[in-house]
Amino acid sequence: MGGGRLGSFLLRGLLRAGFSQGELMVCEKDPGRAEALSEQLGVRVVGRLDPLLEEAEVIFLAVKPGDLEGVLGEMEGKVRGKLVISCVAGATLRRLEGRLRGARVFRLMPNLACAVGEGVMAYTPAPGAGEEERERVRELLGRLGAPVEVPEERMNAITALSGSGPAYFSLVIEALAEGAEELGVPREEALRLASQTAKGTGRMLLELDLKPEELVRMVASPGGTTEAALRELEEGKVFEAFKRALKAACRRAGELG
Repeated sequence: MGGGRLGSFLLRGLLRAGFSQGELMVCEKDPGRAEALSEQLGVRVVGRLDPLLEEAEVIFLAVKPGDLEGVLGEMEGKVRGKLVISCVAGATLRRLEGRLRGARVFRLMPNLACAVGEGVMAYTPAPGAGEEERERVRELLGRLGAPVEVPEERMNAITALSGSGPAYFSLVIEALAEGAEELGVPREEALRLASQTAKGTGRMLLELDLKPEELVRMVASPGGTTEAALRELEEGKVFEAFKRALKAACRRAGELG
């Protein structure tokens, strides 16, 4: 339900993971967006929620927080036995279960990297969810990236960290590329180099089991170029600014709930 940015990226990820166009349906009420989804992705697009509720086994809720109440009203009494996975920021399991009685409800905070199979897929099962249901969700989310089961009380912080995270890293990449461009590197080349550097750094931390501070020490030779760069970042209080940004996003996630 919902074919906006998150919904369309989930669809792209599911198609990339091997689901056929015929296995997927999206309810999108905006005619222009619905037409674009149909043309670009070839999936079935409906303008009303009823066909989705009747036919789907698994329903992703990918609507804006402000639209959730209306959607829950349409779903009420029509989802018994179905698996409902909510991606709505701030929407608690208690609120969802109270309206979707009889459904098997999970709360999910993905990020947009799910479109390329590299998403962080943090999820919380509703109390009483069985192991079979948990395994089904893990397998499904594993096709979109890294599934991580977390307690619900951490969900707002994870929304701030990995849900919003692609924007933070994109901002860093943009700043580095712009700086390189000012030093004479063509823009497209600078963006490609900065993006690959970010990708490689993440893989090193994950696959070599390194801590960030260890990798910093490996790169930063005394008196060298990296040390000069890090000194500028420290003077600009960039480290603290990122922590403040994360806390602001976490507070907002709580307000949306």
